[in-house]
Parts: sequence; C-alpha cells; structure tokens
Amino acid sequence: MIQLTPKAVEKVKEILDMQDPKPAGLRIAVVGGGCSGFNYSMAFETSPGMLDKTYSFDGLSVYIDQASMLYLDGAEVDFV
Repeated sequence: MIQLTPKAVEKVKEILDMQDPKPAGLRIAVVGGGCSGFNYSMAFETSPGMLDKTYSFDGLSVYIDQASMLYLDGAEVDFV
C-alpha cells in the first residue's frame, strides 16, 4: 500500500480545490522514461480507471493502476 503524509494530502487538496472543474482525485503512476527506465507521474483525474486501486486519505481519492502498484507498494509521498 502507498502512504501520503498529512502535509502532502493537505497540499494536494489545496491545489485540487483551485481546479475548475474540480477533479475527482489524484493519479500516481510509474511510467517509462528517465535514466533508470522509470519516472513517477502525478495528475488529477475526473474518475478512476476500471482496474485502478483507489485509496482514500482524509477525503482525497488516490488512483493507482495495477502495473504502477508493483513499483509503488510501500512508497510514501510527502510535500516539502
């Protein structure tokens, strides 16, 4: 399972509230590219994909596809 710190959740919710129309949640993914062959990706989504795992952090929905979950399991997202 992935974790988001309270500070990260607060900041994402703050940015999400500024969007019009307001997205349903945040997608976190691992995509091809970069020196190691992978990059992290975050984007707002209007709805989860059919095979996505959905997590809820203090009312914030986070969507992760099955392939990305293999690489993100145990990860913690923070905001600095």
